Amino acid sequence: MKGKGRIRVQERNGQDHHDAYWNKAQPKDHSYCKKCHAIFHNKHWFFDEPKLKALKADGKRHEVVCPACQKIQDRFASGTVRLSGEFLKGHREEILNLVKNEEQRAMGMNPLERIIAISSRGREIEVTTTHEKLAQRIGKSLHRAFSGEVDYRWSRGEKMARVNWSRD
Repeated sequence: MKGKGRIRVQERNGQDHHDAYWNKAQPKDHSYCKKCHAIFHNKHWFFDEPKLKALKADGKRHEVVCPACQKIQDRFASGTVRLSGEFLKGHREEILNLVKNEEQRAMGMNPLERIIAISSRGREIEVTTTHEKLAQRIGKSLHRAFSGEVDYRWSRGEKMARVNWSRD
């Protein structure tokens, strides 16, 4: 059944999307997150263990809380993925491993893309994310690996994606 299924996409609104958490931080260059240890440099967040050690050794360090850690703390989701269907019952562990692996890949490119929570809701699983692109990537990976049906929806005026994946 691989490669079969249906993909539905609601087009994104053409307006600029605003993420209040990104603008809230306003960290200084070479700041680092005291929770996850991501480093802010040249307007980008990244992970770099040797650079982190050097920043900690320097007396001029700036500890902040990155936007992703703040969203996780506030449980403020920018993406939601709902998983459902009979297929989920027999392949739960395999599906959740794929979801977690997708988070690790995404964090390698952008440390602000993280899973906030994975929760069971009856016969469904809900995955909330800090970034709408991670929700979209999870949906694409699930469809690529297990087919089924996937539906993408974006909120108007906010950075929010809702992805529904199901397979019976």
